[in-house]
Order: sequence, then C-alpha cells, then structure tokens
Amino acid sequence: MVTDLVQIRRLGAEKEVENRDFRRYLSAHRRRAEELQALAARIQPHIDCTACANCCRSSVVEVHRADIEAISRHLGVSVDEAARRYTTPDPADPATRLLKSARDGCIFLDRNLCTIYEARPKACRDFPHLAFGTHSLGGRISSLCRWVSLCPIVYNAFEGYKRAVGYRPPPPGTPEPGPR
Repeated sequence: MVTDLVQIRRLGAEKEVENRDFRRYLSAHRRRAEELQALAARIQPHIDCTACANCCRSSVVEVHRADIEAISRHLGVSVDEAARRYTTPDPADPATRLLKSARDGCIFLDRNLCTIYEARPKACRDFPHLAFGTHSLGGRISSLCRWVSLCPIVYNAFEGYKRAVGYRPPPPGTPEPGPR
C-alpha cells in the first residue's frame, strides 16, 4: 500500500492516461461497485486522513439546508448567519450553496483538522464516496478518478481494483481508440 503523499501525487500523474483508459474499460465492462467499495473499506482503516487533508484543500463542497443548520447549531449562530458567513452561491447554479474556501482550502480547515468535524457537511462525511450503499460505480467513476493523485484511499483502491478486474493497460505506443 502506498501512503506517501508525494509518491501518490507522482504516481497518479504518471498514470493519468492509464486511469482514463481504465474508466473506459469499466464503462465497456459494466463492473459492480461493491468490489471497489470492499477494497476501499479494507484500505481506509490504514490511512490517517489527518496526515493528508487533501480533500479539504481541493474539494468544492455543495451544502444543503440541513448541512447549514448543523453548522449553525455547532457554532451557535443563526442559520442565516451561517449561510452568509460560511457559504457562497455556486457560480454555475446560484440556487446551490457551496462551502467557502480560504487560501489553503476549506474555511473550516485548521492545519489538517476540521474545526467543525462533528457538524461537517454530508459530502465531507461521505468522502471518498466509496462506502457501501453509495452511488453506483458508473455514476461516480469520473469524479472519483480525479482523486487518484490526491487521496491515498482512492489511489490504493483503484490500483487494487485494476488488479481485481484483470485490467491490463495498453502497451506504450498503442493508438488511441476512436471517440466513444
């Protein structure tokens, strides 16, 4: 298992084309999510997320009314004040609220720790979205793949999944397949 963040970033970048081809392979072979989820469940206990916090530095987190209410209760402020101080409208959809980010990531990130951990939004609680009973592999594979070079859980789960499904990357110099 690879846990060094610098190595994961380097390997993730080196395997960008391979991972894109793997997504195509999965689309063509209709694999069930449970095997990937089982791998992630075995890996997650061995990863200290507080040594990383890349998800908190790199995520755009959509928050819902229940999330804002939990944050407001946790911080002892009104729901309106929590929404105003800690969220912002999504530029692509102003009806949707996003958790504000600071220069180094989430507004609630202090070093590698969440200052509202007990009241963190559902999207944060569910990260890396590989738990049993979550979205199907087909619906999440593209967004999960962007985390391969950032999250040790996702990196190791995808590498194990490639082996489990018998995926073999095309040899170097193999022409790109046509559009899908």
